[in-house]
Amino acid sequence: MGYASKEDIDELYGTDLLVRVADYNKDGTPDPEVIAKGLQAADEICDAYLSAQYTIPVVPTPGVVKNCAIDIAVYKMALGRTGRTDEMRVRYEDALALLEKISTGKVGLGLPPETVDNGDGTSTTTNPNVRRSGGSFDCGRA
Repeated sequence: MGYASKEDIDELYGTDLLVRVADYNKDGTPDPEVIAKGLQAADEICDAYLSAQYTIPVVPTPGVVKNCAIDIAVYKMALGRTGRTDEMRVRYEDALALLEKISTGKVGLGLPPETVDNGDGTSTTTNPNVRRSGGSFDCGRA
């Protein structure tokens, strides 16, 4: 499972946008393979940035990462299409800029602190929004 889904794009921007950017065969419905390629490209870009600070994939997906993935996927699907807009390009560039800040530790993921039972009657609370010294932090991935 990736950082965003077709349903996430549809919920944020509506079906009309998906038809405009992903209906390559012009049958009035978004092409599943175009959506899959756009979402895959978004996941790869997000992972490239996030891997500088976190174990990837980051699970559960923070909202900030999901929104970046949505904007990247929409832009990637719209490449070469007449439906691509300057707003899509700006959102794409903004997503990359935010991912860059996350990758350098200037911006966190907006995750709540995590408390882990140490098994000896004590617990430890950590901040998953910052890189732990000595390595990357696994944000809940099993």
